[in-house]
Amino acid sequence: MTAIAITGSSVFSPNGSTDQRFWESLVDGADRRSPWPHRALEIYPVDNVIAIPEETWATLSDTHGTTRSKRMAGFLARSALRDAGLPVDGAGRVGCALGTTTACAELMELATLAAADEGATRSWEDADLVPREGLSWQGPTLTLSTACSSGLLAPALAADMIKSGEAEAMVAGGMDVLLEYTICGFNSLRVATQETCRPFSSERKGVILSEGGACFCLEPLEAAEARQAPIQAVILGYGISCDGGHPTAPSVAGIGRAIRQALASAQVSPVEISGVIAHGTGTPTNDKVEIDAMRDVFGEVPLPPVTSVKSAIGHAQGGAGAISLLAALLSLKHGELPGITHLGEVDPALGAVSVSARPTPLEGSCLMVNAFGFGGNNCVMIVADERFLATRRQQA
Repeated sequence: MTAIAITGSSVFSPNGSTDQRFWESLVDGADRRSPWPHRALEIYPVDNVIAIPEETWATLSDTHGTTRSKRMAGFLARSALRDAGLPVDGAGRVGCALGTTTACAELMELATLAAADEGATRSWEDADLVPREGLSWQGPTLTLSTACSSGLLAPALAADMIKSGEAEAMVAGGMDVLLEYTICGFNSLRVATQETCRPFSSERKGVILSEGGACFCLEPLEAAEARQAPIQAVILGYGISCDGGHPTAPSVAGIGRAIRQALASAQVSPVEISGVIAHGTGTPTNDKVEIDAMRDVFGEVPLPPVTSVKSAIGHAQGGAGAISLLAALLSLKHGELPGITHLGEVDPALGAVSVSARPTPLEGSCLMVNAFGFGGNNCVMIVADERFLATRRQQA
């Protein structure tokens, strides 16, 4: 499989809007939970989220979109292009693929809240997250939604578009904002917790919702090397599956198919994976199914160290996969996996699995990133740094 380089990245989250601040937040162990800041939600059993501070939202220009989803998308896309050293005006055959779960729901919620305001109008064009003002995309553009795997699926599809010749480079990622609609939905499913999020802990009790997202610039590795672009990581391969076995419950078989596809397309074996940025939502069922699926694929090979950033950042829904991918890039850069804050005791029902509350040094430079969504929408990606590629080239 042709390797795809990640040459630019951007982030907008409760934990910071720069790579450095975001990384620091993953390892500082701070508790950023609060009630949802917009309206009192005493009618719900759980009002416990990690929201982007209002002063952070105020830093975004309102000229590039009428909704927070649109404003965030504009910031992330432009920032990723700048970070990669590519023209912000979209010159060349550059495209954009963005994933979301609730951008359209945000429009509906805003319209409902503004129903009494005669001057309030909303355009359904705002459901298209791809920023247009000042950007002349010459490659394919799309907004996609596969629930909470959207933010990782978008870069995977973008890589396909580059390999097929549809684009010379792509901006891709995912994002979502907190809505009363979302908080209500997760409460109705009884998967939200009033406590901290503790993926893989014996004391885990559920999800903490959050908001934010990340974007990346993708281009062929050869092209990136030719223009001497900074290469943050290389996408070696990815796997996508949709088992559709249940509206919300994950499937060991469905997740396993995505993992096997990712390993096969990356041409790496389980023993070469040095760490996993898991989906790790902190719910009793999802965490066990994810570990069981990985163990089913890895067979006799012990699982590498596993972590989940949702203990620190919460679950950003359609932005979750992109945020996990960014965490993988920063883990490769710093040579360690962030720990799981508030972990406590690892659930013995998970079997032998290496999960730590503290940062874990990486003993290699090839990571697996998982993102799973309702309806059995699964995406798994394998990323590595240039050290891994250099070793592979020497062995070729």
